[in-house]
Amino acid sequence: MCVFMLLIEKAIDFRLKILISNAYLATMIPSIRKWKWILLALLCIVLLYSVPASFWEQYYASSFFILVRKLLDGLGQLIPFPVFILFLTLMLILAIRWFLHFFKEKPKPFLQRCFTLFSFFGFMLSLFFLLWGFNYGRIPLEDKLKLSIKPLSNEQLIQETEATIQNLSTLRKSIKSDSGSIPQIIFINNIDNKCQSALDSTLHQFNYPFSSNLNAYFVPNDFLMVFGIGGIYIPFTGEGCVDNAVYYSRKPFYFIHEMAHANGFTQEADCNFLAYVSCIQSKDISYQYCGELNYLLYLLADLKERNKSSYDKLLDTAPKLIQYDLNEIKTYYQEHQFKTAKIGDAINNLYLKFMGVKDGVKNYDKMVLLVYAWKNSK
Repeated sequence: MCVFMLLIEKAIDFRLKILISNAYLATMIPSIRKWKWILLALLCIVLLYSVPASFWEQYYASSFFILVRKLLDGLGQLIPFPVFILFLTLMLILAIRWFLHFFKEKPKPFLQRCFTLFSFFGFMLSLFFLLWGFNYGRIPLEDKLKLSIKPLSNEQLIQETEATIQNLSTLRKSIKSDSGSIPQIIFINNIDNKCQSALDSTLHQFNYPFSSNLNAYFVPNDFLMVFGIGGIYIPFTGEGCVDNAVYYSRKPFYFIHEMAHANGFTQEADCNFLAYVSCIQSKDISYQYCGELNYLLYLLADLKERNKSSYDKLLDTAPKLIQYDLNEIKTYYQEHQFKTAKIGDAINNLYLKFMGVKDGVKNYDKMVLLVYAWKNSK
């Protein structure tokens, strides 16, 4: 009888535990639902840094992202104007509504408003990772191409700069042999199709999947340059944007850079490298000139920082046509410099480091090492 009573007590105790557990879950589920976007965003960040690069390369970059790319390309084909206009309009409307909410007679408590804002950011961050951001975890381009990346010595940097100046001089004479400005039309005529074709050829050569239906657009002068940015890729719409104020002989390079982002390449140096290779391997001489010009500007910036006397000497002894073009570009950009560029630079640097790019905005300069390694590997 005692044993029987003991069993009944245990059964009742077990039943009570189940009821308590169910009650606890019933209260927890609404809380989890409330925090779902913030928790999902945190989960995405944890996955990005903990899952092996081979997984992201095989199952995201080369599989899931291809489907995302097709979906965004199809959307771009259906809508007769840039989709990012709709996106920015929607973001502006939401921002205005949220701002006006503060002036209501009885707004929600401050902490509740902050939570709503963080939930929205969590949703947008989760969507960012789903549509593009997990590409940050893929195998580095230099590993896929088996490039041996090493810092350049001062002598190597000077030699590479001299060789690039000579290449650029030869191309310049083929385009226009006098000291007048090169016509803008040869760089911007049919720029989207030419850039698409050049990048497709490069990615095919390197055995990467790619889309041939990318959408990239010019935005009004200084719309991006005011923040020190020449171009930007918008993952939520799958489109690249280039500021129309970018100097015309550099525009194809910028266009291809943003198209490389659209194909799933996240590192700025990788996109610069792909833009360079696409330009110099193009059949269009003006694009070859554009690639060498942008490469030279990175080389000169590095040389100026390391050895100012060698930098001055190279510029003084450069062919007159190259001096003319470089001075023209320098004068042009002096008119398109803004104090607010420091804000854009700081935000971009913070964003890149948050996404795992340790050198931040200095990652752009790594293009020199990639190009040098690629040339020597050939």
